[in-house]
Amino acid sequence: MNNHIDLLFNYFNEFADDSIKSNYLDSFNRKSISIDFSSKSRQGDVSSNFYLVAIKKILDKQFNLKDELLKGIHNLSFIDKCEISKNGFININIKKKFLIDQVEYLLNQQNQFGKSNLGNGKKVNVEFVSANPTGPVTIAHMRGAVLGDVISSLLSNTGHEVTREYYVNNAGSQIDILGKSLFKRYLELHGEKTELSSNEYPGEYLIDIAKLIEKKDEDKWLHHDSSQKENYFKDFAVKYLIEFIEQDLMLLNIKFDKFSFETDIVSSNIISDLFKILDKKNLLYNGVLEKPKGDDSDDWEPREQLLFKSSEILDDQDRAFKKFNGEWTYFANDAAYHLDKYNRKFDQLINIWGADHVGYIPRMKSVLKTISGEDDYLEIVTCQIVRLIKNNEILKMSKREGNFITLQEVYNQVGKDSLRYFMVSTKSETSMDFDLNKVIEKNKDNPVFYCQYAYARASSVINKAGDLGINIKSFNDFTEIINYLSDDEIEIILKLLSYPYILKLASIAREPHRLTNFIEDVSASFHSFWNKGKENESLRFIDEKNIIKTQTKLIWLQSMRIVFENIFNIIGIDYHETM
Repeated sequence: MNNHIDLLFNYFNEFADDSIKSNYLDSFNRKSISIDFSSKSRQGDVSSNFYLVAIKKILDKQFNLKDELLKGIHNLSFIDKCEISKNGFININIKKKFLIDQVEYLLNQQNQFGKSNLGNGKKVNVEFVSANPTGPVTIAHMRGAVLGDVISSLLSNTGHEVTREYYVNNAGSQIDILGKSLFKRYLELHGEKTELSSNEYPGEYLIDIAKLIEKKDEDKWLHHDSSQKENYFKDFAVKYLIEFIEQDLMLLNIKFDKFSFETDIVSSNIISDLFKILDKKNLLYNGVLEKPKGDDSDDWEPREQLLFKSSEILDDQDRAFKKFNGEWTYFANDAAYHLDKYNRKFDQLINIWGADHVGYIPRMKSVLKTISGEDDYLEIVTCQIVRLIKNNEILKMSKREGNFITLQEVYNQVGKDSLRYFMVSTKSETSMDFDLNKVIEKNKDNPVFYCQYAYARASSVINKAGDLGINIKSFNDFTEIINYLSDDEIEIILKLLSYPYILKLASIAREPHRLTNFIEDVSASFHSFWNKGKENESLRFIDEKNIIKTQTKLIWLQSMRIVFENIFNIIGIDYHETM
């Protein structure tokens, strides 16, 4: 069942299509069309900027856009009243019978309300976290971890078939350094003095891993073949740390469907397949790159190597595909991994990256455009850093120096709900301050508490009414409820009914904060109405002398609970009937 916002968008798009086809209007970007349902200053139930957008595109001066638009809107069966204000906004009132039908539909749908087939079964791979397995999950990975998980849930709720994937970078110099660092810890357990170099890992977690090796192998590796020893310590560290990372992420209920390993990509023939694809399209050549910007060293010298013509696609320069020594570059291995995902028949790839990788985006999108023929087959969602604040001080972190703060440490202080909610409560491209003191406060300034408390308050009313023998199970005439709703309650209902639209927007834009903004807005309206009931007895939820009036309020309270539960489930936080 389409809601009023979907129906209005459908009408605006059809109106635009017909007008453009008839040469009344020039074509324009439909993404600029908005429908507002939350502004306190608007007139009507909803307002739209469609007239303001369309009037700038008039081709035929004889075309009376205002009259044609209003005539068409008035002909829609669910419209009660419509006008275009002096400032150009279309203000629309919805027929109350239509709203009541929508409420009844919401109650019948329960946890299916808002879900759609927007994706039409599209297979989407969402790769996120993918941190080097060189230590525990830190606050640096936490935002991307939650963001990737919630975006996956948004897609699942809008008709996409989603695979959550973690790419393990278990090849390369950082893993070599990890193995050497671990071996030194092993030597220390056997009484040998060691000294870590500046680029090695000093974290105490390596001592715990070394103890496991010592318990299993005793002194076996003290006088052993070097290459076998190095591989053993690297592999042992990676295996242990991946298990450790999985356990850390499970604290936030984040589970992956698949772990892919860089070593498997390197040992397979897929990089050769990628080479053939790019070479066949004449996108590889032997050349010399310019000196890297900011490199002031005197020992740099130009060398010929295999390059990828990414500048001919979406990049501003060509990129190294093979090193001087004949080894594939990290970029080549990473591109081969993405070819592997393409070969697994995904319709779209979405990667969640830290903002520090933004310069890497054009080359990867260039490769994937070459492979798939689509500009946006690979979509990159970036997220900025999170600064931890405690007692008004910023906490400094460095994994290399061993003074990082782990996800588990933060989880132990604030819990899952605060972590998950705040990590997606703002646009991912903006930096975030995460105040360890404020996120556990129980007041209206803490949106997690504020929204969960709204749910608990609504539940308390429903439960109290139930104790009095009043419920909505026997209620069958929904036309009655319109007589008992105040303007404030109708406004809350309008917001609740817009949830399917908000969910679609959040999914399309990959912006979970649209859901947190929405639930905070509804919570504010609910708490405001609750407080009015303290002063005005007629606005209170339970009136034992007027059962239908009470049932009316229980109906929209239960509607609110359904919408809140759906949002809480997508964000991945708990909800409680008592607080």
